[in-house]
Amino acid sequence: NTALLGDAVHSVKPYFGLGVNAAFEDVAALGQALDDSPDLPNALRAFSAKRAGEARVLVQLSRSFDLGGWRSFAFFIGPLILDGIFHGVAPSLFAPNTLAMLQKPHLSFARVRWRKRLDRTIQLAVLAAAATAAGRLAAVALGA
Repeated sequence: NTALLGDAVHSVKPYFGLGVNAAFEDVAALGQALDDSPDLPNALRAFSAKRAGEARVLVQLSRSFDLGGWRSFAFFIGPLILDGIFHGVAPSLFAPNTLAMLQKPHLSFARVRWRKRLDRTIQLAVLAAAATAAGRLAAVALGA
């Protein structure tokens, strides 16, 4: 019976600042699973069930930040800029950027990913509506 913990199962970028934190969460979850079940195989299954989803999301988030080239801008820098603008204008509607949200201990990695997907959908809808309105205004101004 083996349990993988910390970077052995969810290696993240060093600047992410979450590798050790995730390892501590793994240790706490494994400790709880061992306390709840004296049977090691059952405890390991419970631990895996509790942490596997979060580990998967953490690795996906970390990898999405280092795509290289234009993809880095499109999927990392651009969203940070959009989040800064939208959160600054409407903080009750839009959450802070992903890196800031990952520092909030009460939010799971899955919850951060879900929230940023929601924000991105609304941001893109607002930008599309603004572009459509600008296009129509330009057409009216040009007499089309």
